[in-house]
Amino acid sequence: MTEQNKSATNNSESCCQRETCCPPAAPITRAEPKVGRNDPCPCGNGRKFKKCCGK
Repeated sequence: MTEQNKSATNNSESCCQRETCCPPAAPITRAEPKVGRNDPCPCGNGRKFKKCCGK
């Protein structure tokens, strides 16, 4: 490897370790509350979520 390739490799590895370069990922937020396995299915057919859309 040439010196230029080595320095490029070192820069890419250290980039994601610095917070100024790569900010942390934003947390996932839900618009609706999470549906539990034993809750009624939100599609409205009357079955439990685990027997309907949760398969």
